[in-house]
Amino acid sequence: MALASGAAGRVAPLRGELTLSFLNRLAARYHLGLRDLLAAITETDGRQNVAGMLHPDSEIHLNAQARERVGVLSRVGAATLQSALPAWTRAEPHAHYRGGPAGRLTRGEEAVAPWGPTCPACTAARTGRHVPARRYLGPEERVCARHQYWLLYLPHTSGLPVPLGRCPEVIDAQRRHVRLLRRSPAGTQAFEVARAITGFWWEQPWPDKEQRWPARLEATRPDDTDASWWKVAARDLIAYPETVAVARVLASSHWQQQTVAHARGHLPYRLGETPALLAELASRLQRPWLARRLATVTHGPLFTWAHSCVHTRAVAAPAAQKTLWAVHSAHRPRPLSDLLPHAPAADGTPPAERPARRLRGHSLQAEQAFQTGLAQAHTYHQQHGHLAVPKEDTPAGYPLGQWLANTRARHTRMPAHQATALSALYPWWHAPWSTLWQRTWHQARTHHEMRGSLKPGRGFPTTSYSLGEWLYLQCTRYPDLHPEQQRLLAQIGIDAAAAASARPRRRNLKASAEEALAYARSYAAEHGSLASVTSATVHEGFRLGQWLANQRNYQRSGHRPLPAGRAQALTAIDPWWCPPWNLYWQRGYYRARDAAASRPLRSERGFGALDDATARWLRIQCRTYDQLHPDQHHLLAGIGITAQTARALQVPPAAAKALRKAVTPAAPKPTPRPHAASEKLPRTRRARPAKAPTSPAVRHVPQPAPKAPRSRLGHRPDLVPRFERALEQARAYAAEHGHLAAPRAARPNGYPLGAWLFSQRKRAKQRARDGLPPSPHLQKLAAIDPWWNPLWDLHWQRNYYRARDHVQAGHPFDPAALIPSPSTALGTWITRACLHYHQLHPDQQHLLTLIGITAEVAHTRTRRAHPWRTAVEHATTFAETHGHLAVPRDTIQDGFPLGQWLNKQRYRTRTTGPTPAAHALTAIDPWWNPPWGMAWQNAYQRARTQPHTPAAGSPNNSASGPSSTLTSNTSSPPPASS
Repeated sequence: MALASGAAGRVAPLRGELTLSFLNRLAARYHLGLRDLLAAITETDGRQNVAGMLHPDSEIHLNAQARERVGVLSRVGAATLQSALPAWTRAEPHAHYRGGPAGRLTRGEEAVAPWGPTCPACTAARTGRHVPARRYLGPEERVCARHQYWLLYLPHTSGLPVPLGRCPEVIDAQRRHVRLLRRSPAGTQAFEVARAITGFWWEQPWPDKEQRWPARLEATRPDDTDASWWKVAARDLIAYPETVAVARVLASSHWQQQTVAHARGHLPYRLGETPALLAELASRLQRPWLARRLATVTHGPLFTWAHSCVHTRAVAAPAAQKTLWAVHSAHRPRPLSDLLPHAPAADGTPPAERPARRLRGHSLQAEQAFQTGLAQAHTYHQQHGHLAVPKEDTPAGYPLGQWLANTRARHTRMPAHQATALSALYPWWHAPWSTLWQRTWHQARTHHEMRGSLKPGRGFPTTSYSLGEWLYLQCTRYPDLHPEQQRLLAQIGIDAAAAASARPRRRNLKASAEEALAYARSYAAEHGSLASVTSATVHEGFRLGQWLANQRNYQRSGHRPLPAGRAQALTAIDPWWCPPWNLYWQRGYYRARDAAASRPLRSERGFGALDDATARWLRIQCRTYDQLHPDQHHLLAGIGITAQTARALQVPPAAAKALRKAVTPAAPKPTPRPHAASEKLPRTRRARPAKAPTSPAVRHVPQPAPKAPRSRLGHRPDLVPRFERALEQARAYAAEHGHLAAPRAARPNGYPLGAWLFSQRKRAKQRARDGLPPSPHLQKLAAIDPWWNPLWDLHWQRNYYRARDHVQAGHPFDPAALIPSPSTALGTWITRACLHYHQLHPDQQHLLTLIGITAEVAHTRTRRAHPWRTAVEHATTFAETHGHLAVPRDTIQDGFPLGQWLNKQRYRTRTTGPTPAAHALTAIDPWWNPPWGMAWQNAYQRARTQPHTPAAGSPNNSASGPSSTLTSNTSSPPPASS
């Protein structure tokens, strides 16, 4: 420290000065270069211990030993230096060498707080030397009113003091700014919002009427400075008076209330819906033309503020009030370091080209996703003429409805170019009313263009009943509609006068009945009858099932008889549209009639040539023939079921068995299997002797003979052809779909394959529960699909096959990179499978491995799809070590701030309800978020785990009382007493 012996006197710091600026003045006092002074301050073993590069706009952070050396050189006490220099003890540097003094240089607007040059005259008066200095400056400290300087920050330089002699309005604005900060608690936040607003205006093309900003630019531009460069560098200086004026309006509670009052409870669609606010801004800024220019704006920071102002008044929660002053990253002005080029070198060499930096609030992946969605929206708009897409619609396989819903939810935070692109495509894409309203309005507009006036005074006679009801409902609610909704209704001829004169839509019963009969004729022509119409049937958009159910109810009950003409018309369509028996019987009859039209019934063989359901239905009709209606007898006779045929099948079971033996060829006896002796045969029921009749009128009913044991093949000989037919259907289904995980209701080619496979799985599982070996005939199903009967849910298997087909089709598939997206149905299943990967059956894990989902991939996707899983893992590790999650706020678990994260989860759970992370934490520790204070819970855990410590037994401890009597064997805390 040879410099101490030759000290040049005391060098005092300026209030708010940068540490590096102070060191620069200290070096000038010792007649040294800044690098030489840094070498003397941070010298360790003969080497300089400073990290980072030295630039004109850099700042330095020193450790304690280096700060001590600076204090000795400057002859200023440590307390004075810490009070005057904001960054004096802000951060400890990471030294290259162990021990000794060290320093770390940083730069950039995101790493260093806002600063600027000090006023030259003020610096000379305070230090007695003309050495430039730099200070940390707030927005209100950029102006030196005494010497009329704007202290301009310029990246890559030490700043630039700009004379303000020709711009007195900037000095007046600084006085108003200080007064605003003194009087308004929200002045600081209002200025940040206003700075974003004026920055947004600055980036737009300036109108010809704008004269103040160009004049101010020319008045402040230094000599020999490029005009385009100065327009970028002096942005905050030129717009400062307007920024202060806008901030004063935004911070005023009066104008906040006026904004809400003019919105009439509606969220604004454009700024023109708040005319008083726009008029006040135009008056304060002395630009009369500004109100008309801003009236059509539908995005940007000013629109976001007005939208939030109305929204926060509707939602009185304290958290909602914070959104009023939130400036989203997409709306913040870009840093000057991103906009200004580097200064040329001393020899005149131009600076090297820098790669373009991404904009704030943007990412390459998000921009690509937006362009994809915009292309899909453009295609949809060309087809339908609007973007009022239902949320669940996925045209061409793309979830456009969900994408638009998500985009509408964040339309106030979108970058300007994205909002402009969507507004140019469809101006009502983010309307503050429902998409259903917008779709119905488009339907009404199409009707208006094709058929002329809607005639609201006559009850909308030219429209359909549902559209007429909707239009009349809008007329009754006209005064309460959004102003833009009223404007849209005016486009189709419904203004305030027309809405007041509107009459309700009256249903023309005769026309409605004719319309319904036309749909009934169309349905009968397509399906052959009206028996299959259920109450939920919708035919060509018409609710035919509900209408026909009402007609049947009127016909049967008689309390409201049908008109004779309508009943005759329905009878002409289908004579049995309303039979006196159950409709299920009629539907079964039509199936049997269709089957009899293509093949003989062969009642002597038990209708074995027909499908199972039809044959079973015919046998039931034969057994209950005498109980049927005469008209049913007539219908059955039309398909060959007469009284003689029915009674021929009403023989005792023993005779029926003899008849089957007589008409059925004997099947070869199956070859016994080696393990046949170990198979259990089904039990036979012993026939009980019939009781003697007590009277001659009592007829003796023969008891059924005991059932013969089934063949070891699992089928009776007469059931083998039926099994082979089902097996053929199974092979055809597997050839088409690649598996046999068919839903239970699946009926390919009219065959109930799903129900048959369900019964086969049920029998196979029953044999497994009974300890029996698998039936040999089921091996044929396993040969078709090895996973036809998995041990897990069949729904999981079907989703797996969808994922497999997705991969085999060559579609994008990268589970670790969230492709497919978790917002899609397939992506949701993949995320759920990855989330429970370690709980799956080993065979399920093997199947997932075949499509590229390993344990590592599952872990990566789970973390990306659910970022909170990483925090839950740290919580699990902590709970396994300590037995609870009652952690202090400053707890760090393996470098993760577990205490802060748990506090956020407790707050979120208490305000918005349980989250997936909350459920996971409850499984780890049921008392991680108790209804009492965490101080009590922490004390309880200390008393439970360390019952003999002084803290646990202290009477002043917060756990005294209930927790003082707890022992280490207590498993759960009792409720805290009030």
